[in-house]
Amino acid sequence: MARVTAKQLLGDQASFSGADMSTKLKLMGVDVASIGDAHGKTSGSRTYQFSDERKQVYKKMVVSECGKQLLGAVMVGDASEYGTLLQMMLNRIELPEAPEFLILPQSDGKAKPGLGVDALPAAAQICSCNNVSKGDLCAAVSAGATDIGSLKCATQAGTSCGGCVPLVTQVMKAEMKKQGLAVNNHLCEHFPYSRQELYHIVRVEGVRSFGELLTKHGHGLAATSATGGCEHLASCWNEFVLKKSTHHCRTPTTTTSPTSSGRHVFGRATHAGRRVTPDGLIAVGEVAKKYGLYTKITGGQRVDLFGARVEQLPFIWEELIAAGFESGHAYGNRCAP
Repeated sequence: MARVTAKQLLGDQASFSGADMSTKLKLMGVDVASIGDAHGKTSGSRTYQFSDERKQVYKKMVVSECGKQLLGAVMVGDASEYGTLLQMMLNRIELPEAPEFLILPQSDGKAKPGLGVDALPAAAQICSCNNVSKGDLCAAVSAGATDIGSLKCATQAGTSCGGCVPLVTQVMKAEMKKQGLAVNNHLCEHFPYSRQELYHIVRVEGVRSFGELLTKHGHGLAATSATGGCEHLASCWNEFVLKKSTHHCRTPTTTTSPTSSGRHVFGRATHAGRRVTPDGLIAVGEVAKKYGLYTKITGGQRVDLFGARVEQLPFIWEELIAAGFESGHAYGNRCAP
């Protein structure tokens, strides 16, 4: 929209044909996602629906009359298929013969029909925040960006909201394999293990602190890139998020577990209109200081407050709302192995 406006101001011919409004949110710990024509307004469209009242999961797919193209989808309670369905819709990838199995739970032990990164065209948009395509990523890998850090620097993919980083990583590894380069699944430079392997180590050996984990199975100094170890500690042992032995290297998306002890909870506050006054910043600081919360400004320019207990949340929000803030979407994530 901004590009079209700029071109028109310069006297160039340009028109705005609309934007993809697909989105994925987490509302109070519940995944919610919407893709394309979620209400089936397209003439002749058909729907597939799945509902599990016990698990509180609802999913719907809207397909074309011929059943070959995905037009839209809705997911509530479980949005794990969001990435696959979004790429199918955006790139008009033909659906499998039985598209309903894309959203139905598998009971026969077989893997769900999925979409590998190789099936994506070069023009497929991977990072919507910075308009980075699969082709841009592959070109950067060919030019020598063979780790996620250098790939971010070269393309800016994943440097805003970070939601596309898993898909960016998949594209990078697939392209590296094509070029005959060595690919490993090490969690980070500190641990020569995959995420799953590190979880098993923590669980089986009863590791209780990040320092112990780093000494026994890692190398180097603790850093924010080695958050997987802390994530596993929280998942296995459910210790307090601000405990000194674990909190120093946590990241905003891997530090909370509200359903376990009620203590690993945080609120993400965004000021109305995205304009924050000096008084508003002071209010956030006072709340963080009063409740002993770890505070961080994210890449999306939101203020994150970490470590609040469940019973503190109503009082925290009362003070933030009084200062003019509102909940962008009140997050309550869980650490998952």
